[in-house]
Amino acid sequence: AVIDVAIDVAAAMNEVASKRPDLSRGELTLSGLRVGRAMVSTMITTLLMAYMSGYMSLLMVLLSKGIPPVQILNINFISAEILKTVVGSFGLVTVAPFTALCGGLLLAGRRPSDARLAAEKGNAAEGWQAEAE
Repeated sequence: AVIDVAIDVAAAMNEVASKRPDLSRGELTLSGLRVGRAMVSTMITTLLMAYMSGYMSLLMVLLSKGIPPVQILNINFISAEILKTVVGSFGLVTVAPFTALCGGLLLAGRRPSDARLAAEKGNAAEGWQAEAE
């Protein structure tokens, strides 16, 4: 999930930077942060549901046996799953802004290459020749 967020934010920023090369680093970074914010909320929800669904039946059995919830939280594998969920969520929350900052630094201010400009104007043959040189 972390790799998905990073790649999606970077791809969106690359597309924005290629269509609008006049954007400043701050504007491009802000664009990446907006894309990341939209993605992170759904990814965290999916991550939480995936982890919880695996242990929901076990939690129901333990609660039906009369084991108090505090004691359930102290069971090693239950606490490990909770920790895994928290660490995974933290990774998702931090990767989107980090990718947006890196993308803003690396992608802002790039001038489009002559080959890409020629290809976008519909003159693909000249674009390929310019890339070959």
